[in-house]
Amino acid sequence: MGGYSASSANVNFAYDLALSAARDLYELSGTVEDRHDAWVTEAGKATADWEGGHRDTFTHNLSTAGADAGTVKEGLRSLAGLFAEKWAEARGEQNRINWARWVQAEKDDDGWLEDGYEWVAGEDDYGEPPPNPPAPAPPDYAETSAPGHPVVIHPEFE
Repeated sequence: MGGYSASSANVNFAYDLALSAARDLYELSGTVEDRHDAWVTEAGKATADWEGGHRDTFTHNLSTAGADAGTVKEGLRSLAGLFAEKWAEARGEQNRINWARWVQAEKDDDGWLEDGYEWVAGEDDYGEPPPNPPAPAPPDYAETSAPGHPVVIHPEFE
């Protein structure tokens, strides 16, 4: 992303879908963790009095499955976080485009008298363009907004 202006096309990003996917991925990571914990509990009961080579193989395989479950859980959470980060980048870019459109509309609405005044005194100060909002956080991945800015900047220009 980058270079925004009043004539920039809208950012092509599925905002709601991205945060929904992040929530679902985070929830799935919790399910993986819960299932792993249940396997460990049941395995402990099943192998309480079990000895020998098959027990060693079972314990090794259970350990491997535990490591794999941890890897899957962390991968799902990492992917959920990536969806949230990309949401924040896209939302920030769209907010800056909307802001630029608003500034342009404000300038276009100026009359000749105001244009003359601003030619001498300087253009109105419209402030700085909005920064990216913070990335939504787990587990709910709710929409966020940049400090001092509403959730969506000038949605009427979207």
